[in-house]
Amino acid sequence: MVKKALDFDKSLKNGYIEAPYQLEEGESINGQYLEPVFFENENGPTIGVTTCGVLVQDGLYFKDMDNSRKMAPYKDWRLDDETRAKDMVRHMRLDQQAGLVLNTLWNSPVAPSRDAAMNENNELQFDKIYKKHDPSAELPASPLPGVSMAVDDKDVLERKITGGVYRGEMDIEAAMSALYHNAGTQMLEYEACNGGVAIPYSLHTNPINIGYPDSLGIGAAVMGDGNFKLVYEMARVDRKMMKAAGQNIMYGPQVDIATDPRWPRNSGTYGERSDIAAGIVSELVRGYQNGTEGLNEESVVLTVKHFPGDGPSENGFESHMPIGQYRLYPTEGSLEKYHLAPFQAAFDMKASAIMPNYSRISNDSRSVPQTYRGKSGAKEEVGTAYSKELLVNLARDEMGFGGYVNSDSGITTVQVYGVENLSVPERYAKAIAAGTDVVGGNADPENIVKAVEEGYLQKSDLDRASYNRLLSLFKTKRVDNPYLDPDYANQVREENLDSAKKEAYLANQKAVVLAKNEAEALPLIAKKSVYIKCFKGIDTGASFMAAARGKKHEPKDEEEKLHAFIVSLFQEQGFTIVENPEEADYAYFHVWPISNGMVFNQFATPVIEMVDNGLFDEREVNKSQKRSGKKVSITTLKEVAEIKEISEIVRQNGGKVIATCVVTNPWLLDKLEPFVDALTFQYTTSKVALHNAIRAQMDVLVGAYNPTGKMSLTMVSSLEVIAVHEQEIAGEIREVCVSPNDVPGYDKDPYIAPEILAKVKGGSYAYCDASGNYYRAGFGLNYPK
Repeated sequence: MVKKALDFDKSLKNGYIEAPYQLEEGESINGQYLEPVFFENENGPTIGVTTCGVLVQDGLYFKDMDNSRKMAPYKDWRLDDETRAKDMVRHMRLDQQAGLVLNTLWNSPVAPSRDAAMNENNELQFDKIYKKHDPSAELPASPLPGVSMAVDDKDVLERKITGGVYRGEMDIEAAMSALYHNAGTQMLEYEACNGGVAIPYSLHTNPINIGYPDSLGIGAAVMGDGNFKLVYEMARVDRKMMKAAGQNIMYGPQVDIATDPRWPRNSGTYGERSDIAAGIVSELVRGYQNGTEGLNEESVVLTVKHFPGDGPSENGFESHMPIGQYRLYPTEGSLEKYHLAPFQAAFDMKASAIMPNYSRISNDSRSVPQTYRGKSGAKEEVGTAYSKELLVNLARDEMGFGGYVNSDSGITTVQVYGVENLSVPERYAKAIAAGTDVVGGNADPENIVKAVEEGYLQKSDLDRASYNRLLSLFKTKRVDNPYLDPDYANQVREENLDSAKKEAYLANQKAVVLAKNEAEALPLIAKKSVYIKCFKGIDTGASFMAAARGKKHEPKDEEEKLHAFIVSLFQEQGFTIVENPEEADYAYFHVWPISNGMVFNQFATPVIEMVDNGLFDEREVNKSQKRSGKKVSITTLKEVAEIKEISEIVRQNGGKVIATCVVTNPWLLDKLEPFVDALTFQYTTSKVALHNAIRAQMDVLVGAYNPTGKMSLTMVSSLEVIAVHEQEIAGEIREVCVSPNDVPGYDKDPYIAPEILAKVKGGSYAYCDASGNYYRAGFGLNYPK
């Protein structure tokens, strides 16, 4: 690799500066990491290049993105973003356009730090940054059939794919994320030497938790004091760290409204209150996009999901797999009243992207037609990424969305709902023509090329998708200089993470909900004796994902560490830990139920009861809700019977029983609440934030923090209010729930038959405790002042 001398005439007013690097015979662009070279414009953008030359006009520098030595509108940073993006599309090859509208799924630097990426000469090794393709390597297993987990330089060099989803979390040095981004850009820039144009590489990421509560906890926290400031501060600081590390696009936030209690993805929502979700997403847009006027140089692109809301699932089955392909609207007006409000709030704030849901509407008698602002909604039973009625007529024309549409992963191979009879190129054609601009998780651009060449896809539709994708790159000022400074990435993380951790801890305190406190059992009296017991479910999801990656899940180790941590917190507060409940002034239960519901392995209806080795009907795994005739054992909470047994022992001796319940779904609490004197809720399970969440619980338990959190989910009162009954519908046996799948729990009572509610304690869908309190979204106690 030859680096050209850059001793050009600094007073040059018009002319050309050769690319700083050129390949010698036998070399490849991924043979070594190239340090980018920068040209500073006094009153314009910095130009960053490796294998592109630089045009000089009137003393100004312009990136020669096709090495033609000629100016074109897309190279001219003096022009507006729209003009440049439109012109760049005209200069792209078809294969480049196909790669532009795809993303790979599982991207991470090879080495976790720069030190680990150096060779013996203290030089960065390209293949320690970006994985090199090995044709003999065995492909990694994938939990999603048809979607590859393999990512390497072949995706960029041969398939021309311009972005991927980052999976490094906070375990990877920020500098390595920046270098990974630079390495991808280096490979893409080399297209300028091969008859194409230089396009920046884009790292997407799912939200990375830096210690804040999980989404349900954020909902609980902001409901407590009605202040959304913590959301903005979280987004503002996170944006700085993400931008510096090259993570320019977020696959989030998830603003679906939780309306079916069994749905596995309730845990990723902000709860069931659409006004709260709307307030949160407004602040997230303001914080991540750096304002309310759309994208700018300091923005992170937000991909608000899953439009138009995936919460009204069919009895909790999830749409990653065909078993959960339908969403149901049994209630007139529910789409507008509950599910679209957060998206409208995001669009009003000029959110830059949306991700459609996988699922499709049902036009049979399980649903009623939905409208928005008096206009009819979708009628075509296809996944939303294939629905022009939803992506164009509703999102753009009615709701004012002005960004780009990025599908979820696998829509052409797995979630082909309503387009099963189309070929893969025809599926791409239908999705892109319907308004989808980017197809996530796929690495087969040849099918897009084929769709155009064989006439399935109009070139004008692909041009539109390419334009929308490129426009976000121009608006965030990433085209003229896409290269990052890895030292700066580390610096920004170092400067912001400590203060962010402090704010995150305060948010965890705000997220604690005090649900029950009979006879002022809390705060705990100092220096008393405590018996501690942790209850947890069987995490089939973690085991499945570990197996899919060729690893082994060790739940026993995790449970022992959790118990030891909780014991240490009580000891820090001066309590005496006892081994026998007979000796305890207090029993403390940390109760962590885990539903069998997961997106990649759906074998039974998701269970929200606290059961140990309960038997339930097996379904046709992942494919359909058809019963196999067999029973499967499900444990959502191991040793659950001991809650009552231990409680009776402690109470007989005059002690009090305190519990924390981890809430990821609206649990049925009949095997917990009656046997405790005080109950708090914890909404966070993310590893990086878990200790924060548990410490915050302790602050509330001992009275160091007066709880303000409010329930983000309504707890279910009984199995009767979520029972399903078989009905023959359109020639098929379907299951219909006695409570509507599309209405949040706090508002379900008017839609449930009075004779059903009459059988339930408290007469409501919402759980009623021994003190007569209803556990509806928005409820929470505090200590008398």
